[in-house]
Amino acid sequence: MLDVRHLRHLVAVAEEGTLQRASERLHITQPALTKSIHALEAFLDTQLFERKGRRLHLTDLGASLVESGRQILRSVADTEKMVRDWGAGSAGSITIGLGPAYTVLLSEQLIEIVVKDFEAVQLRLETGDTESLVDKLLDDAIDMAICDLAMPPVDAGVTAIELSAQPIVALVNQNHPLRKISAPSLANLASYPVGHSPAPAQFAPIGGALAAANRGQSLCLSENYDALVRTSKSSELVTLLPLNLAQSYISDGGLVIVPLDGIPQASMPKILFREGANGLSPLGFRLIEPIKTRFMAS
Repeated sequence: MLDVRHLRHLVAVAEEGTLQRASERLHITQPALTKSIHALEAFLDTQLFERKGRRLHLTDLGASLVESGRQILRSVADTEKMVRDWGAGSAGSITIGLGPAYTVLLSEQLIEIVVKDFEAVQLRLETGDTESLVDKLLDDAIDMAICDLAMPPVDAGVTAIELSAQPIVALVNQNHPLRKISAPSLANLASYPVGHSPAPAQFAPIGGALAAANRGQSLCLSENYDALVRTSKSSELVTLLPLNLAQSYISDGGLVIVPLDGIPQASMPKILFREGANGLSPLGFRLIEPIKTRFMAS
């Protein structure tokens, strides 16, 4: 049978011109190389080389076969590299589902990691609430989910990696009256419009407390943190969000973080992925560490 080894030997002899130099390049003995070329000629039932002096020259068919051989060898090399890269986690495709807070917090970082550190990756990012992301993970519609979740699904073969919990803080403009209050609490927020995401579970008791103490002020629930924060910058809206997310918004000025007393819960971020046959690829495992680092650094 014609195999890649024969083609590799044929191309080496054609490029080097002599069996001796070709055998040195291939790190095999000259008799072994001669035997390989003769076997290829016998298989094809044709002559591939003609000797002229000390050099070997290709026949017309030999020249055509060498050109085809080069293309095949390039394809083989590309395939071998693809398999190696996939096994090393530097190639492949992955779909990651992000909760609203983590879309803001992680999207740019994940894209930057893929662009800088990986050669052949197809990255897809999807945003959704915790319930929809877990459903997609169980349906194998996404490979990984990063969201707030108290407990992972039971008996679903889901692995959960705990990330550093973040306290819930208030983000307000730098002239907001809330900044004049010493150790403000949820009760103080009842005097101002408040915005937060409806998705994370830790906001449920906060929302309930705010609704009970509401004094006619607006309560804005939105998964679009960018819209909430922009409104806070130009109004008295108090945006509630995890500390690490709040820190990502204050770099351009105009906004300040206000810690709050008596917040019932911190955020509960987790990385979720499936085990077993539909488990996470090597690429997914390589992305876990920079995600964890993003939370530890906050």
